[in-house]
Amino acid sequence: MKLHQLDLNLLLAFDALMTQGSVTRAAESLFISQPAMSHALGRLRTAFGDQLLVRTPQGMVPTPRAQHLHSGVRQALRLLEQQLSEEEAFDPQTSRRRFVLCTTDYVECVLMPPLMQRLNELAPGVSVEIRILRDRLPEAELASGEIDLVLGFDEYMQVPAYLGKETWLTEPLAGLVRKDLPGVGEQMALSELIGMAHVFHSPLGTSEARLDSWLGSQGLSRRISVNSQSYMSAAAIVCRSDYVLVLPQKVADLLAEHWPLKRLQLPEDVPGYHLNCVWHPALGGHPALIWLRSLMKSLVSN
Repeated sequence: MKLHQLDLNLLLAFDALMTQGSVTRAAESLFISQPAMSHALGRLRTAFGDQLLVRTPQGMVPTPRAQHLHSGVRQALRLLEQQLSEEEAFDPQTSRRRFVLCTTDYVECVLMPPLMQRLNELAPGVSVEIRILRDRLPEAELASGEIDLVLGFDEYMQVPAYLGKETWLTEPLAGLVRKDLPGVGEQMALSELIGMAHVFHSPLGTSEARLDSWLGSQGLSRRISVNSQSYMSAAAIVCRSDYVLVLPQKVADLLAEHWPLKRLQLPEDVPGYHLNCVWHPALGGHPALIWLRSLMKSLVSN
């Protein structure tokens, strides 16, 4: 199909139908009548030669063709809206914007407390929603504006070149053991590291971290006795065992401050972690996102 053959208003109707999953709600969101929206759906089906949305007892279900089309249509509409409207100014003191961040529990533990403290001072009406980063980079949600920023470590994210990306932090790893574990000094040699049983912090359900890849390159491996998806549960396990937990140094210090744990320095050549910030280039130039990225980056560097 050629673009000039399609009424572009139908793309607005298509986005509303896909987003709302209901002819009635889609019509309400565009302030048109239900018959008008039903007519638009009929025209869309004819234009694309596909049912697009199929009525079921659970509501309107999109076809594979509709799912394939929607991310591109949504992105195009947002880009058009951005280009056709005047750039929105952002005043932190008066804004009531909600930022949506997709991230790991590292950011929740280390960055979110000082960020919320600063937002309370600088932007008291602003709110933040956290979504946990899983096993994929949420490209469609970044493109649609559903998610503003993604923050995570390299091994959790393969970032396409078209997305905006900054590395905000390179942090060494540290070891954590229970405070009264005998025979443990302030530093841990490589032989000690691979000689102990490990708790593996695996928030995405992955079975290998950068440490394992590095050990493997030297013909070494570690023995993982348990996988844990949160720092808190991993720390609780270490407190009651002879296991070691390897994690970013700032989180290790935070946990050692509040739990009966001891932080150990690892050999210098053990690779560290990199905290990346990722955004969509079509939306990342908004003054609000520029302001938030700048604020968060300054907090990470402190």
